[in-house]
Amino acid sequence: MARVDLHLHSTYSDGTRSPEWVVRQAAANGAELIALTDHDTLAGVADAQAEGRRRGLEVVAGVEIGVNDPLLGELHVLGFFSNDAPLEDLERQLTVYRTERESRARRTVARLTDLGVELEYDTVVRLADGASIGRPHIARAMVAAGHVESVQEAFDRYLRNDGPAYVPRTLLSLAASIEMIHHAGGFSSLAHPTRYERSSEAVEAFADAGGQGIEIYYRNDGPEEIANGARQAQQLGLIPTVGSDFHGLHPDELRPATVAMPAHAAREITDILRSLST
Repeated sequence: MARVDLHLHSTYSDGTRSPEWVVRQAAANGAELIALTDHDTLAGVADAQAEGRRRGLEVVAGVEIGVNDPLLGELHVLGFFSNDAPLEDLERQLTVYRTERESRARRTVARLTDLGVELEYDTVVRLADGASIGRPHIARAMVAAGHVESVQEAFDRYLRNDGPAYVPRTLLSLAASIEMIHHAGGFSSLAHPTRYERSSEAVEAFADAGGQGIEIYYRNDGPEEIANGARQAQQLGLIPTVGSDFHGLHPDELRPATVAMPAHAAREITDILRSLST
């Protein structure tokens, strides 16, 4: 089994560890190639790649973009890019969505207050520490304020997609997100398809919109889920990708580069990502 991890988060979005720490941990776990995929930003990629050069680990520029499908709801798309891609232009486009994330966070804090969960927005901002603000920052603020005992409890009771404090985002369409990635010369993959209520339909919609890959080897997905994903990928011509979706939010969370992927599949996606720079 080759060690590749194409779904990792850092303190530049809603992760708790720096890009350098993520790279060091992935290297210690025997990774050959990884991608930093913070939400709506590529700001941490340079730090990750610098640490990767020190550790002899190849680091691909990546991003995770939240999108909206009118029938399927919120989906997430991963984009991977070559080192010579016009990332500054892409980062400017993503700034709009980071601003929207901040607006959503403010509305979520207001809704929590209406529910009797008093929270200072400044606490959320302080915990984000300049990063792209997301629900995990709000969850951590709830823990700090003593409203819940853990980030998981915050999501389970309030912040999950069907929870009482959930606020939907204004997002790109599926097709627009894929076009944004491909316009920058990148490779697109549907993140964690097994997390969507209508998983098969989400994968089909992604393929129909021009998507290229699918995250089959994901976190704690079991053999049946992997087999179903592989079957659908073959039917739709999608390339398997792999990710731990590491954030560092939970003590029992999988560490970077600990999700197994068959060697032949790892070689295929590695060759594709390396070819982006040619």
